[in-house]
Amino acid sequence: MTAARTSIPGRFLTALMSDLGSGARRLWRCSGRLLLLLGLLASFSPSLSQAQSTQSKPFVMAADTDEGNAYRYVKMIYNEAFRRLGIPLEMAVYPLARRSALVEQGAIDGEVTRVYSYADAHPELIRVEESVMDFTFSLFSTNATLRAKSLGDLPAEVLVEYRRGILVCENALKKAIPPAQLSNVISTEQGIRKLLAGRSDVFCDIDIYVNDALRSGEFKGMGDVRKLFDITSVPTYPYLFKKHADLAPRLAATLKKMKAEGLFDRYRIEVERGVAVAR
Repeated sequence: MTAARTSIPGRFLTALMSDLGSGARRLWRCSGRLLLLLGLLASFSPSLSQAQSTQSKPFVMAADTDEGNAYRYVKMIYNEAFRRLGIPLEMAVYPLARRSALVEQGAIDGEVTRVYSYADAHPELIRVEESVMDFTFSLFSTNATLRAKSLGDLPAEVLVEYRRGILVCENALKKAIPPAQLSNVISTEQGIRKLLAGRSDVFCDIDIYVNDALRSGEFKGMGDVRKLFDITSVPTYPYLFKKHADLAPRLAATLKKMKAEGLFDRYRIEVERGVAVAR
């Protein structure tokens, strides 16, 4: 009984197709194939949309500030380099230690400037083998009687600070200053404030960041902070999370070509003249 009932639709469809004729049967088959194709496209569309979304996602390069001449300079460089590479760029700002942790986790794509040896302690990162700018690491003070020209000249009781994440300062100072007299701060501005308040004697940071801060509204006109001496001057490089290893040589080649064209020198002049930079 059940078998007879379920076969009725099949016999009805066969009879209907016979009555329709061969042309109609071809139309029926084509319609079925079209429906099948539309179904397949619908099933693939989420993955296609996801791929397109991934391709258009900005490449995030992190800096530790979005103010001052140093930032404006590297922003000009990266804007042009990523434009030539055809990759949308986003510049993000994090404190140095935080940005280091984020890029090692792959939460952001890269860092704009780090020293050459940074790669030794960060195996998850790929160094781009073309420098972006030179950094000079220096000691600053408000103590008019302090005339040191090297770490060995600093008084025995001196209180010294450095900006957290500035490894050149940290490594040099730990060799010369007793731990009880050495501390760190999270920002350049905090280091300057503590100097001006007499809570530290010496502050170590990258000189261009200190100079930018001293020209800002908060410290403008305060001439008490002066440079004691430079520790060293080194080139700095872009670093990328390891999954972007294939981009590193392309970015290096682009930066090298931009240098040969004189763009780095032109950007430096424009920054010094106060030319606005697109964010």
